[in-house]
Parts: sequence; structure tokens; C-alpha cells
Amino acid sequence: MKMMIAIVQDKFIDKLMSTFYDAEIYVTKIASSGGFFKNGNTTLLLGAEEENLEKVYKIFREITEAEEVDTARGRVQVSGATIFVVDVEDSLRI
Repeated sequence: MKMMIAIVQDKFIDKLMSTFYDAEIYVTKIASSGGFFKNGNTTLLLGAEEENLEKVYKIFREITEAEEVDTARGRVQVSGATIFVVDVEDSLRI
């Protein structure tokens, strides 16, 4: 099993949550804030079996997208979602 930790721009959250719900993918939503640009974002925690990772990635790819934003130092590309995947030794639902 894998644990996915995704930092997502707030503007994508409603559609992502709805799509995950429809796909029967359980997700925990945690409010967070951006570091570099201090933009609103949300952290999602998802548990997925390895064979389902591509299904989850596909949802992220369909809904989130990177964008360029103007900064004092010029235009910078900001990702729609940053996803970390880590191994899970054990998982229980109690």
C-alpha cells in the first residue's frame, strides 16, 4: 500500500474531492498554506494500493494543471499539485 500526500491549489479542490468521491477513493483533506507564494492550498492524504496509483494520477492530471504567475523576479511556473508517494507498512480502519 502507498500513502499519497498531495499539496493542491485551492481552486482545484472541489472538483478533485467530487471526482475522488465518485471514484470511491477515500481522501482526507487538510487546510494548509503555501510557502513561497503564500497562496491558499490544501493537503490531501490518500491511501492506495499500488495497482490503483495510475487511476489516482489520472484524476490529478485531468483536473490540476500548472500555471505561470508573475513575481518580482519574473514569471514562474507553479504546479497545480505536488504529490509525494511513500510506502505504508500497515493500514487499519477502526
